[in-house]
Amino acid sequence: MQAQTDRISIEYDLTFMTAFHCGTGIREALIDRTVMRNSGGYLYVPGSTLKGVLRERCEQLARFYEPGKQEEREEERAQSPHDAEAALWGLGKGKPGMVTRIFGSQNRPGRLFFDDAEQTESEIEEYDSQEEDEGKGKYRDLQVGVYTQVRLDRPTRTAVRGALYSSEFGNSDIPFRGTIQGWLACETIDPGTGSPEQSSYTPTYSLLLLLAGLRMFERIGGNKSTGKGHCECAIKRIEINGVEYAEDVWKSWLSQIDVLAQYHRSEEE
Repeated sequence: MQAQTDRISIEYDLTFMTAFHCGTGIREALIDRTVMRNSGGYLYVPGSTLKGVLRERCEQLARFYEPGKQEEREEERAQSPHDAEAALWGLGKGKPGMVTRIFGSQNRPGRLFFDDAEQTESEIEEYDSQEEDEGKGKYRDLQVGVYTQVRLDRPTRTAVRGALYSSEFGNSDIPFRGTIQGWLACETIDPGTGSPEQSSYTPTYSLLLLLAGLRMFERIGGNKSTGKGHCECAIKRIEINGVEYAEDVWKSWLSQIDVLAQYHRSEEE
């Protein structure tokens, strides 16, 4: 199986269908839980949050497509990337798994960079006043809503005394655009397994897993158990080694997702 290193750039749009909370962990005035804003006061979704959610989705897919004896391999174990014991377990083992190739581990640094997903300039202009004397960004407060909540005692299902707090939530239908770029090294998919012929480029197993994970985005941020953070991710542009690929091409790659089950079989051969 031939290995290759690709320079990739993926642009995607992230749209929330419900209110969402990407928290700062900082209290401000009467708001106990504030949301992330950039220096201009506009909401964004941190790249670290996106990377964590995407890694979880890719791990789910990798476990689903793994062949037997998955418990014997370090890279298929569901674990935290900061688990020192797991890092020692995988030291000196065979080739890394697809998830490790994408996101890295304590033994193998990742080479992909996840930028913050920010609002586009056209979206930001919606918050700017049309009257010059009223100042820029007058309507930025329309990005968020404030909700009062109370912490519940789980055994008794009653409100905890003195546990009333307020939280900021980003409003629904705010679109964000993010970018994933860097280098990704992995084995190419064997053309004999059904790789499409309309493109001269043969995708790698890790790239296919990454694209599939992006399409699985469902919820991001806090309060997911109460229905918050429901979102959709739409891939807008894919460039590999300086060549941009049309939507019908990369979707044809995803139609062959079952080939992910062949990844570790190539090592045995």
